[in-house]
Amino acid sequence: MPGSRRERERDATTLMGKLRNEWTRLTPYFSLLDFGAKPSTRVGFVVRVAVISFAAVVLWRRLNVLAAPLTHAKPPIPIPSEEIEDYRFRLPERTRREIFQQIAENEQALRAQALQANSWDGHLWSREDDRGHFERLFFRRLAKEHNISLSQVYFILDEGVRAKWPGPDGKSLPGTTPPLNPRQTW
Repeated sequence: MPGSRRERERDATTLMGKLRNEWTRLTPYFSLLDFGAKPSTRVGFVVRVAVISFAAVVLWRRLNVLAAPLTHAKPPIPIPSEEIEDYRFRLPERTRREIFQQIAENEQALRAQALQANSWDGHLWSREDDRGHFERLFFRRLAKEHNISLSQVYFILDEGVRAKWPGPDGKSLPGTTPPLNPRQTW
């Protein structure tokens, strides 16, 4: 009967013997990979140079992939200040005022939300900082919606605050922030 127990044991013993022979034949070559000792043969020196060269190439390619966006990035398109009458930041005043209105409406809603939530235990500066975080998220969405840069949105906010453009309630947005008052207890 093929595949009897004795045949399988004999095959396993034969296979183990072959593997033992291969292992004893390959063992001297493992010493070539011992980088703590000096190579004693020309083959050892060649293997060491090849492995170090391979590692250097892999490291160089990895660093190149990581550094390429930093070293080969295209500079951003400059935002001209006043090319055409009534245009600033590549937008007409009408569009800038519409964007400012959206900003003012959102800021009032965020201020009301922060007061209601009483975030940061009533610390005014921390509450304003928290509101600023949500404002940045809104500005990113607004920039994407109007196909403009985030810088342009901040320029529009700055222009509206400085020119005292009215918000939805008819009042201009405050150009100040509460002073920093570090918490005494953490």
